[in-house]
Amino acid sequence: MLTSTTWMTRVTYHHGNLKQALLDRAAEVIADQGIEALSLRGLARDVGVSHAAPARHFRDKKALLSALATEGYLRFSAYVTDAAEQAGSDPVARYNAMGRAVIRFAITHPAYFATFNHPDVTQQAEKDLLKSHKEYLEIVMMAAAQAQAAGWHPDADPLVLMAFSSAAATGAANMVTNRRGSDIFDGRDLEELAEQIINLVVPPSADLCAPRNEDKARQGEHTWQS
Repeated sequence: MLTSTTWMTRVTYHHGNLKQALLDRAAEVIADQGIEALSLRGLARDVGVSHAAPARHFRDKKALLSALATEGYLRFSAYVTDAAEQAGSDPVARYNAMGRAVIRFAITHPAYFATFNHPDVTQQAEKDLLKSHKEYLEIVMMAAAQAQAAGWHPDADPLVLMAFSSAAATGAANMVTNRRGSDIFDGRDLEELAEQIINLVVPPSADLCAPRNEDKARQGEHTWQS
């Protein structure tokens, strides 16, 4: 008996898009059971084609994971940059929104997030995935520089600042989506948790940034003169 998912996938394949059908089903398997449960033979069975059919598009499981990771990274980058656009013109608020979007993407698209962060994929990443990753880092670096220019840790090394804030967002995303059997986050609103975590790293607006040292000095001088 066909499940609704398998039926929909077969319809997609009958329209001539076996490659996308395999990628869609792979994302479902990863989200439900993890990467280790994925196999080309199993995907072929699920979409209703011969065991040899996936080889027309993917030479092995790693090739399929690389293609899925590339697709996921493109979606991820668009998701994060869209969050920045929705945050308005404040560079600090935009960077804060990007950090929250990283965690939210992991929560709402766990298969993609797990795939492009999996060691088997990152260690043997192909050209398209490396290109997507490089372009995303350039976007993040520019956004971090703009937030810094607006008053967020103005005296810090820009690269260190970007690396620290990115590590915080990615690390939090991994914690809330890959719990390894822990129930530490059970009962918590994960999106609210994401907001609280990122707010500790990047304030939600430039108005909440700590004043520069020279600003503090001027404030102190003004107080003394008063």
